[in-house]
Amino acid sequence: MHTVQLSLPSTLRLSRRPHPAASSRPATDTWVLPRGTLHRITWPLGCRIQCIAGRAWITHDRDPRDIVLEAGESHTCDRPERVIVQALEALTLRVLPPAG
Repeated sequence: MHTVQLSLPSTLRLSRRPHPAASSRPATDTWVLPRGTLHRITWPLGCRIQCIAGRAWITHDRDPRDIVLEAGESHTCDRPERVIVQALEALTLRVLPPAG
């Protein structure tokens, strides 16, 4: 896992429409996202994000850390604030709900 400083391009805007995978407690889900696509998880505490293929940029609201996942890496969300995931290249991602 690599930690880098990135900023969200101002040309990218998040839709206010709820996304089917954006929920208060997501079930195990696999996303296939084209390069540049944004996705959100609204209550991520304890969720594990696995990068199956490609590269993902992950940032939590109100957290200065930015995380870049490469294929084979994962990140466990340690905060309840919304997470934004951006596909830095074509991406296959799995989101697992909190254990227990």
